[in-house]
Amino acid sequence: MMRALVVTIALVAAGAAGGGFLAMAQPASAQGTRMIEGRIVSLQGNQVMLNNGTMVTIPRDVAQPTEIDQGDTIRLNYEVRNGQNVATSLQMMDRAGGLRPR
Repeated sequence: MMRALVVTIALVAAGAAGGGFLAMAQPASAQGTRMIEGRIVSLQGNQVMLNNGTMVTIPRDVAQPTEIDQGDTIRLNYEVRNGQNVATSLQMMDRAGGLRPR
């Protein structure tokens, strides 16, 4: 009886450890949408770099390049696609130099 209990505990522990390993081994694209907020420190075409070093591609259906500027603080939802962070939504938190007409 004691041996069966030890075997059961060992199997449960192995399953829990294996499940954690599988979650870590998933590609980033399988982990869903992520959110980040930061200030734009660099803007090149449709790519922005935030003050924490994160590079994000912003497709034109999310925001036009003329709608965002260096210094703006933004909140992004993004997914990792083919190793690149791709924005799925963008919210302006604070404009550099105050509000400007667009």
